[in-house]
Parts: sequence; C-alpha cells; structure tokens
Amino acid sequence: MAGSSVTWHIFKSRDHMVAAMKAAITEQLLQGLLKNGRASWAVSGGSTPAPLFEAMSDVAINWAQVQVALVDERWVAPDHPRSNEAFMKKALAKGHAAKARFVGMKTPHDNPFNAVEAVNDRYSAIVQPFDSVLLGMGPDGHTASFFPHAEGLEAALDPAGNHTCVPLRAIQSDVTGAETDRMSLSAPAIMAAKHVMLMITGEAKKQVLEAALDPSSDLPVGRLARIAPFDIYWAP
Repeated sequence: MAGSSVTWHIFKSRDHMVAAMKAAITEQLLQGLLKNGRASWAVSGGSTPAPLFEAMSDVAINWAQVQVALVDERWVAPDHPRSNEAFMKKALAKGHAAKARFVGMKTPHDNPFNAVEAVNDRYSAIVQPFDSVLLGMGPDGHTASFFPHAEGLEAALDPAGNHTCVPLRAIQSDVTGAETDRMSLSAPAIMAAKHVMLMITGEAKKQVLEAALDPSSDLPVGRLARIAPFDIYWAP
C-alpha cells in the first residue's frame, strides 16, 4: 500500500512488526553514533509501543551516547500515572538502554504555554535533527499532541515554525481524558528528522489512517503526512 507521502509496512503479526521496527531504529541510531558520536531518538507514549521499547532495551549499542526524548507530553507531573515521561523510563530504562540519557518535557510551569521557552532550551541540548522519531496515532486521528481543533494546532503544523517544541490545548474528549494541556514536537522538528515511523495496530486505526491520508481530510495525522513523510508500520 502507498500514499503520496507515506510508505506502508504491513505485517501478519505484531511480533514481526516489532522485530522490523527494532532493526530499522537500531540502524538509524548506529548511523548517528558512527557519524556524530551521539544519537537521538524521540518516542511516543501509550500502550502500542510498549513491546518495541522492551525489544529496544536489549539492543547492545552505546546507549550512553544516545538521548531519548519525548515526542509529546501531557502537562502532568512526571510521577502522574498518565505521564509519558514515566512510561518512557519504565519501559526503556533497563537492560542496555538504562545507560541512555532520558529527556522529559514537563517543567514546573503551570501550563505548557508558559513553559515553551524553557522546554525549547532543554531540547536545544539534544542532537538534532533527530536520528529517529516514533509516532503513534489515536482513534480521533491525532498524532503527537496534534489533536483536531486544538488551541495551538495551526502553529504546531506550520512548516515555517521555528520552535522544536510547541504548546497545545486539546478539546477534552474520551481520547484526551482530563489532561488537555500538552507539549509536543512541532511539525518542522518532525520534518527535519532523518527517520520517522508511525506505529499502529488493529483494523480500526488502519481505517482512520487511510481516511486521514485522503487529500480532502483535515485530520491532523493526514495533515502532518502531507508535509512530513513517514513510514507506517501496521499489524492486526
């Protein structure tokens, strides 16, 4: 399957998908380490990538020179049960990957709009462009924290934007939960990455993504695909 700005990788099982993604990400990180002595990987939260993180934690590379940062974050404390930072560290900070430098987004500021400069300062210390970026997608067609009709969405998707990280405020829904304030990588930061993959599972999300990729769709994941091509990894 193909789209104008995406490449589909279809697998019969999630185990096969994880194995292929593990190999592709490892290759990108190794290239960064060989070329620059350092590498960077931006990751998403949620249950879907958990098996991939388990697999990556056992990869024997020089993790001490790898920075693992977040694609996006709910504006909650790092010990909050829905914190992506907490999930990232729990899933990845073990095995060989325990030596990586993990970079979160949350600051003490009361909301992400007030924190944007501080978060961008923090991310300026990360090797960029990212060697690899891992995206997910929700059933509402959001990716990163690009939620439909969110406050800050147009700025986040502006290809000419000059911030690595951008604040958003989503419209509360079953997908967002109560945590509508978010920080996210911007579309330009994702566009600049050397390698971008979107990981989804199940027929329902596949149908949402296919609809989003129609040129007439305004779903955020489709809008991003039109300016920041990525590889789609899908399994039932």
